[in-house]
Amino acid sequence: MPIRHQRPDLSRGAFFCLLIALAAAPARADAPSATLAVAAHDTLVVRGRPVGGPVFAAGPAAVTVVRPDRARGTPDLAELLEQVAGLQIRRWGGLGAPALPSVRGSSAGQIAVLVDGLPLSDAQDGAVDLSSLPLDRYERVEVYRGAAPARFGGAGAAGALNLVTRTGAAARRASWLQWAGAHGEAGLRVEGGDRAAHVILHARRADNRFAFRNHNQTFGNPGDDFDDVRRNAWFREGGALLTGAWERGGWRARLAAGALRRDAGRPGPVGGYESPHADLRLDRYDLRLSLSDRGGALALDLDARRSDERLRDEGSEVGWDPPGTTDSRGDHLGGRLSWRFDGAAADARWSGRLGAEWRRQRFDWRHADLADPRRERRTVGAFAGASLAWPGPRLTLSPAWRWQRLEDDFPPVPAWPGLPEEPLAAPHVHEKPSPSLGVAWDALPGRLLVEAHWAAAYRAPTWVELFGHRGGVDGNRELRPEELVTRDVSVFWRPSPATRLRLAWFATEVEQGILWVRNSQFTSRAANTGRTRATGLEAEGVADLGRWGRGWANLTVLDAVDRGDDPIYAGKALPYLPDLAASAGWELDRGDWSWGVRWLHESASYRDRYNSEPDRTPARSLVHLTVSRVWHGDHVLGGDAARLTCELLNLGDDDTYDVEGFPLPGRTARVSLIFH
Repeated sequence: MPIRHQRPDLSRGAFFCLLIALAAAPARADAPSATLAVAAHDTLVVRGRPVGGPVFAAGPAAVTVVRPDRARGTPDLAELLEQVAGLQIRRWGGLGAPALPSVRGSSAGQIAVLVDGLPLSDAQDGAVDLSSLPLDRYERVEVYRGAAPARFGGAGAAGALNLVTRTGAAARRASWLQWAGAHGEAGLRVEGGDRAAHVILHARRADNRFAFRNHNQTFGNPGDDFDDVRRNAWFREGGALLTGAWERGGWRARLAAGALRRDAGRPGPVGGYESPHADLRLDRYDLRLSLSDRGGALALDLDARRSDERLRDEGSEVGWDPPGTTDSRGDHLGGRLSWRFDGAAADARWSGRLGAEWRRQRFDWRHADLADPRRERRTVGAFAGASLAWPGPRLTLSPAWRWQRLEDDFPPVPAWPGLPEEPLAAPHVHEKPSPSLGVAWDALPGRLLVEAHWAAAYRAPTWVELFGHRGGVDGNRELRPEELVTRDVSVFWRPSPATRLRLAWFATEVEQGILWVRNSQFTSRAANTGRTRATGLEAEGVADLGRWGRGWANLTVLDAVDRGDDPIYAGKALPYLPDLAASAGWELDRGDWSWGVRWLHESASYRDRYNSEPDRTPARSLVHLTVSRVWHGDHVLGGDAARLTCELLNLGDDDTYDVEGFPLPGRTARVSLIFH
């Protein structure tokens, strides 16, 4: 693997990072250390301050809960989630670049991404970019593989990521966190308030002018490699979040209102496809309101969002011709009403949830003298889920059912300016149920649990797939939804009070998969020609050895192949999915000091459906080191506590690439300071 040259800025950054930590004066040795706590559903919470390790759960739908470490700079949601078994992150560059999730070999559009249980995906392209979700706003991330809970509504999916918004503490409290790192990285979070009203102000930035080995899109030919510097990968971001909670007359209300502005370069992949001047501005506003009775049996959730994007591409580098500025606006308004019930008989207990939901999405697009007709999608749905438990045999049955109807009514967009529009004779409608079933057997109460899940889901075509996009993308109004069937069997074992292990087998099959097919010299058209199968194993565990520290590890083995009828691709591996992904970490506390190490590995993966060997992305292994120091009592910054954390990311300076030839940073230093 080629080796980088000349990184003096990173060496000085690493030296400065360690020097600050090691030069700190000794402090009290009786400071509280990080702890392990057991929550509902036997969920083991790892509060790893240096590493921010994941949470492994034995409970419904094999959920893994990930809690970011609030005492250090964790500016990237994708960076936090890449250590979860069964979850792959597809990146388009370094910090702040687009990042899309994949669960057990799925596409990004087949995953439900939610905030407080309400969906984020839009109808335009169906995927959610994780880099546009500031981690400072969220208390935890719930990762569901396979069947997602019925309470999320929707059409079901191959998995779900639910981000839970942070709220204030019972007592009034304020804190200040700032961090800095290599490649112009810097961040700030200021927050204060209590449960009644809490405000978070956050900002981050990075220049991302990192050195890398340019393979010129020919990984199999080292003769044309050369040292290069990444350009136009900068970003600046700032936002605010206001949360509040009130109780009156037996009812509870919760509010979350946020605003975000993001400016970023729009770089392309290396190898002659760079776009060194294009940039993108995003303005987003969101509002969520929840109302429930004191017991939580009846709940009403409302959400509204608006996003405005402006792409400036004066040199036609991104692909649109003629050059200029493209403006687009998306609006979302939705709601959900649900009712929870429970009961018991002589030999069984049951609980469940019934609900209905609705959404309206709109999208406007304009470039130069061109303007698309307003796109609008109306969605209505219903869902029901139940849990039936028999204490005698220690058996739990969890059936669920979803139904959803989507209606689009607007003319498709011509692939090229000047072509005539073809109005719809009738609204375009998709309507389909999504059933699921889960079975759990508590073989040894508190020690051994066996679960199995089956779910049938679908992904509705996006607006781009159905109605096209200017620039050579033809719409196909005959598209049918993608059909997904997921299955898994999991074994949760607790050999000791401080140790948790999970082993799972899974399989996901997709029929009527939507693929882009070239239908002329200059245009492409989506078609239901894809059939795929992904099978694999997941293993993960966590252990607490007391004064010797805490450790966690996971492994994912994936076999994702094309099983379509085209002999050119049949049996070939699906692109961008490594056969093996693994991670491990260890944390150690000594008084006011904390130390941590993380190791992440991905095997090589193909970047095309044909599995061309010269176009294969090489394997990579990353090692991250962390040291942290806490002060108690009054200090020079004022307040009652302060923590300094230093991190060295990609210690071995691995020459890493990701999706479609986008390079990732090498060795990186990061320093963060928080005080209350």
